[in-house]
Amino acid sequence: MIQHPSDDVPTKGGEDVWVSLGLGDPDRIAALERYRILDTPADEAFDSLVRLASQLCGTPVGLITLVASDRQWFKARVGFERSETGLDRSICIHTLPEPSLLVIPDLALDPRTQANPVVTGEAPMRFYAAVPLRTPCGFGLGTLCVLDREPRDGGLTVAQEQVLRTLGMQVMALMEARRALCSQEESAARLQSSEAFLKGVLAASQDCIKVLDLDGRLASMNEPGLRAMEIDDFAPFSGMRWPPLWSGPDEERAEIALRAARAGGVGRFAGWAETRRGRRKFWDVMVTPINGVDGRPERILAVSRDLTAARLATRRQMALTRLSDRLRGLTDPEEVGYRASETAGRTLGLCRAAYGVVDTTASGIAFERDWTLPGHPTVVGSHRYADYGRYVEDLRRGTTVVIRDIGADPRTASRRDALGQYGIGALVNVPAMTDGRLVGVLCLHDAEPRDWTTEEVAFAEAVAERARLAMRWIAAEEQQQLRTREISHRFKNLLAIVQAIATQTMRSANDLTAASEVLAGRLSALGQSQDLLLDGQIGSSPLLDVVKAALHLHTEAVSRFDLSGPEVRIGGKVTLSLSVMLHELATNAAKYGALANGTGRVVLSWNVLGEDDAARLRLTWREIGGPKVAMPSRKGFGSRLIERGLAGQVGGVVELSYDPTGLVFSVEAPLAAFQAEV
Repeated sequence: MIQHPSDDVPTKGGEDVWVSLGLGDPDRIAALERYRILDTPADEAFDSLVRLASQLCGTPVGLITLVASDRQWFKARVGFERSETGLDRSICIHTLPEPSLLVIPDLALDPRTQANPVVTGEAPMRFYAAVPLRTPCGFGLGTLCVLDREPRDGGLTVAQEQVLRTLGMQVMALMEARRALCSQEESAARLQSSEAFLKGVLAASQDCIKVLDLDGRLASMNEPGLRAMEIDDFAPFSGMRWPPLWSGPDEERAEIALRAARAGGVGRFAGWAETRRGRRKFWDVMVTPINGVDGRPERILAVSRDLTAARLATRRQMALTRLSDRLRGLTDPEEVGYRASETAGRTLGLCRAAYGVVDTTASGIAFERDWTLPGHPTVVGSHRYADYGRYVEDLRRGTTVVIRDIGADPRTASRRDALGQYGIGALVNVPAMTDGRLVGVLCLHDAEPRDWTTEEVAFAEAVAERARLAMRWIAAEEQQQLRTREISHRFKNLLAIVQAIATQTMRSANDLTAASEVLAGRLSALGQSQDLLLDGQIGSSPLLDVVKAALHLHTEAVSRFDLSGPEVRIGGKVTLSLSVMLHELATNAAKYGALANGTGRVVLSWNVLGEDDAARLRLTWREIGGPKVAMPSRKGFGSRLIERGLAGQVGGVVELSYDPTGLVFSVEAPLAAFQAEV
């Protein structure tokens, strides 16, 4: 179509023209941007079309122009140096509204272009012909145009017009193809990015994530899932049905969850499944559908979270609670050891567990009872640690011994056969210490090498500690009962002595006042000896302490006693009688003997005669420097108490001599009799 200057053609300039032509239409600009062609590198396909148009139309200049909101940019050009210009220099903006072809024979005469710098400047353009590049939706994006520096009154021939229209359609076809290719590349890039992101998410997740077909057959599994299931190669599992991988009733739960997901719902359950290497793990599982474009399930997603550690931790804690309840009230240490062994063995899934008592040298251990799985030999009996490895020193230091593989560990490798006869592949020994001394060991055995976890070792130590405390409580109770019986026995003896002393004192006294004083002194001596027994926790006491306590009432004459003798302990059985006897001797010395004046002294000595079972203890009381001594005309209760009281208990020989220079008393009996406790 050839257009000549006319009054009907708008002559407005600048932005008014651009607005009237719809150059700033947001929809048109958006349509242009969707082609992603602005500012792209040169493309031979477009360049060749421009050259062909210029040659066939016989013009020195040809352009493919794209009109943006603020500029025109040339995708391809022939005979024109600049790659873009401002809209104020654009002739192509007048082509955009045209339905087919715009031809301006003389640009200098057309009111739309006569003032354009392209027409008025150096090397001006005079002829212009162009076809609009229009989208299927009708938006004009630019032009394929040809220009000449000479006007052409006849414009283009019919053939040239047809060629220009055809080449314009070819330009749009190239642009559409390029957009489709870019869209595909972008889609592929987005898909690749999405897949990479999804793969990254799946790789970062510690869950076992599986994709199944609708029949429940494995299609894929993420890397962490393969590691969790201890699968090195997924190929053998591809196509395998998923529910049969579960144990026992959990297989049916997996089938139910699969059916729920296949129906478009969500299936969930928790259960046990073995890894490729036979390790049992507890999983929390969610099964959901993967819907297709039609909204119906086309695949199944199964996400399994490993809760084995939490499950086992709960199980171990419950086992410790039950063990504490079971140990409460037990009175037999052997039963305590067995209950602890059973708890450890069952909870940790062992082949054997046993609590053993260590001998006084901490070199051997004896098992009265053990807990074993059926088919495994017992270890009941006595064993030397040296026969089974080199780790007893660790136990003596109170260190738990953990051996993963008895054949590989240097502490047990040389004793592999000895341990193998009991089917031991791995072991944990937890020492029980009392006052820094090894007294017992909780021994845990597994039939195969085992990677003992920190939590498992801590559980074993907690079990052993509960057993140790229970046994300590039993021992304390037994000791308390023994002490109670001993106190009861001694109290009865004490009452008998008090009764005898009181009866004999009152019978031999001349008056009540004298009897009262004598009785008070004798009972006080008994009290002192009783305090000594209690301070020593009822057991034996050093003879020197017994003597000092018995003479405590005579503090005013303490410097007049000479005490000497070896360190000897005497039992509680004779402590009371010896104390009363020494009190009677001191009382008589104060009334009639060496302590009755200011110069006399008492020499009290003891020594051990003989050795071992024939050893005898001789105790001698000798008074010197006191008043002259004479044989009494009659023997009172005090004399009889001195001569017979202690001797009757120890089965010894008593000698009493009233030498004029001072009283001499001695008693000699087997040392064992003096040291007897009951």
